[in-house]
Amino acid sequence: MTTLPNTRARASARIRRAGIGIVVALAVVAAPSLTSVASPAAHAAAAPTVTRLFGADRYGTAVEISKAGFPAGASTVYITTGANYPDALSAAPAAAAADAPLLLTPAAGLPPAVQTELARLKPTSVVILGGTAIVSDAVAAAATALGARVSRIAGTDRYDTSRLVAEFAFPQAKTAYVATGADYPDALAASAAAGAIGAPVVLVDGKKPSVSPPTATALTSVTTAIIAGGTAIVSGGIEAALKQSGKTVARRAGADRYLTALAINKAAFPTASRAHVAVGSSFADALAGASLAGNRGNPLYLSPRACLSAPVAADISTRLQPTEVTLLGGPLVLNDRVGALQNCAAAKKSSDATLTSRLNAELPKLPGSYAVSVRELSGVGTAVSIRGADMKEPASTIKLFAVYAALKRVDQGRLYFSSRTSSGTTVADCMRVAIHISDNPCHVDLINLMGVSSLNSQFAAEGYSRTHYTGNVNGTYYSSKTSSTNDLSLLLSRLESGTLLSPASTKYMLTLMKTQLWKNRIAVGLPPKVAHGSKIGLLWVSSGVVENDAAIVYAPNGTYVLSVLGSRNATKAGIARISRVVYEHFNGTFGAAASYPVLNMYVQKPVVMYSRPGSGALRTIGYGTQVEAIDSVRVWYRVRVGTQTGYIHYSGLANRY
Repeated sequence: MTTLPNTRARASARIRRAGIGIVVALAVVAAPSLTSVASPAAHAAAAPTVTRLFGADRYGTAVEISKAGFPAGASTVYITTGANYPDALSAAPAAAAADAPLLLTPAAGLPPAVQTELARLKPTSVVILGGTAIVSDAVAAAATALGARVSRIAGTDRYDTSRLVAEFAFPQAKTAYVATGADYPDALAASAAAGAIGAPVVLVDGKKPSVSPPTATALTSVTTAIIAGGTAIVSGGIEAALKQSGKTVARRAGADRYLTALAINKAAFPTASRAHVAVGSSFADALAGASLAGNRGNPLYLSPRACLSAPVAADISTRLQPTEVTLLGGPLVLNDRVGALQNCAAAKKSSDATLTSRLNAELPKLPGSYAVSVRELSGVGTAVSIRGADMKEPASTIKLFAVYAALKRVDQGRLYFSSRTSSGTTVADCMRVAIHISDNPCHVDLINLMGVSSLNSQFAAEGYSRTHYTGNVNGTYYSSKTSSTNDLSLLLSRLESGTLLSPASTKYMLTLMKTQLWKNRIAVGLPPKVAHGSKIGLLWVSSGVVENDAAIVYAPNGTYVLSVLGSRNATKAGIARISRVVYEHFNGTFGAAASYPVLNMYVQKPVVMYSRPGSGALRTIGYGTQVEAIDSVRVWYRVRVGTQTGYIHYSGLANRY
């Protein structure tokens, strides 16, 4: 292919013409794609009307955005990948400048929803961004079949594609936004601002000390360069190089992606009657929405899924004061707190109060007494503690602390998985069975190996002030082990966030929790197939049955930690009810909860069952036989097979679920 001068002719020469056309389809969603959400007044001015544009998935959402922006069709349509962002980032301002919608597609072919929309739009021209590995020839063929003239813009990499788009769509642009190609948020926020003034977004390798020669050439006609992102994102060297080339350079940056988008919008949109909001943790909805926002001359704000950051909420409600705000994505993408234009601090306060009220209304109805702590690890960061600081009998939930302490010593090189406890069982086997079947002998082995005094000092120093084994803690003697739901939830929050242990040890402990056998408390308060990792506890004491559980729950609307310590004849069903209340607070109501079979394991190879651990052979149990694991003595699991009980080495067994 001949390389031409830096003109539209050069760009056009590098566009591969496809003599085929596109057929596009529209996804049908059960709920209306454009819905109104009540928005509270944040100031004296009238509150804006808040609407949503969304489909069944990212492709359907792009279709709904297209329908809203181009109800009468469009002569030009841009199509790019919805699977990844690099080649797609420069598409939105180009589509906005061409008065064209931007549709998304998988690589292999157009989804039915996109085909239907393309047919409705009736374009005479379709521009595909990305090579055939990104957007296949089948997509081009579908467009050509509708009678559209199809062009493809594809560079050697994301930066070359960005330059080609700029040359093709903005050959005489005097202003350009410059953003990193290593991530998507800043480029997307810039896309609406760029589209509103007919400017490209040119991608650079932000870590480089200067602008690459091809990019410098592509920016020859540009007199004003606006950098999206701070110097950690787009280097000071790139800024200096742009200035040295004679350009006026401005930088729009904030402390994070949301505040960078805010800085761009403040500078680019002193007024606007409408604002658009897209989730900042994914690129697809913002990509299609940036095209519409830029075409309309409106800002695109980025938001966390659960709430608006306080500066963004304030900017919308007090500075911009639009009459309409359009959310890009359904309630699972941007929840109704965003629809209410609620800032994260207010949302957390409201969520904390609501969940506390719901739990306080439920707990008196349950048998026994319960302490409860909840920590939301995403969303608004809801944190609720009801008697969470009380020092309670933790029963076997304290084994989480023992296994954590052992893994920390492994990370420090003070223990090894192959280290032997006093019984001869390895540390690895003891950690496994202590969590998997809640084995007590191995738990004692681990405590004796590490030392009660050492463990108690460690827990106190690390902020678990209510957790200890029987013995001295900072000069005070405790006659029994205790913990608290606050301590348990803190431990599991740190574990899930990766700040507790090394990555390898974190993965190991989480796997132990996710595969443990006793799923009859928090687990049965969740819908089927909701992932979780937990550790239960059960103990009979003079004041009545102790029932405990602590879990990390990977729910659709975000991960949270729930710990419950129940006493005075608390029940498994009571903990399950608490679990359901918490889950429904974050995710909405659901029907039948998960259930798990009594026959919780199966034989994964022919094994001998013994009357005692390792001796007194009873019979051979065949492969695939389902068994009920009851308890254990270290690596020997006591199981029930039909009406007979005996011991099988754990290596011959596997979980049924």
